[in-house]
Amino acid sequence: MKLTEHLVVRMGKTTRDSVASFVVSDQNKLHELIDLVSSGTKPQRMKGSWVLSSVHTIDSEVLVPYHDQLLTMLRLETIGGVRRELLRCFEGARLNNTVADGLVVIAMDWVTDEAQDLAVRYICYRVLKPLLKQYPELEVELQQQVEYYRSKFGRFP
Repeated sequence: MKLTEHLVVRMGKTTRDSVASFVVSDQNKLHELIDLVSSGTKPQRMKGSWVLSSVHTIDSEVLVPYHDQLLTMLRLETIGGVRRELLRCFEGARLNNTVADGLVVIAMDWVTDEAQDLAVRYICYRVLKPLLKQYPELEVELQQQVEYYRSKFGRFP
């Protein structure tokens, strides 16, 4: 199975789930998928990140060794949909302190950035909420931002 044949614009959930199941069981395909998300064409990066978040849903432990690489990709990413799906790869995952700290920095910046897609800000909030238990001052700041968005947009998250 060549991943590039499947990571196309009209790829649906059935294909995504099938590719994700295959990738979970094949380390080489996981490397290939991460490489495509990092440096493929725009459709490959968008669909690949969607598959990657599905891999995380199937087995979150598979991506733990790649968290540093995924965090670096997240820092450099410019496409909102790819950011959203990469952030989902960290939701509820077992994180080491370095990755958790880096994720807090990125997510705190994006959750307070009105230029970010609402979906990205929402996922940032979901990722941050459990992480901020150890940073009470940041938790207060996050709550202030949530209140601001609620007053401005009516509902967040």
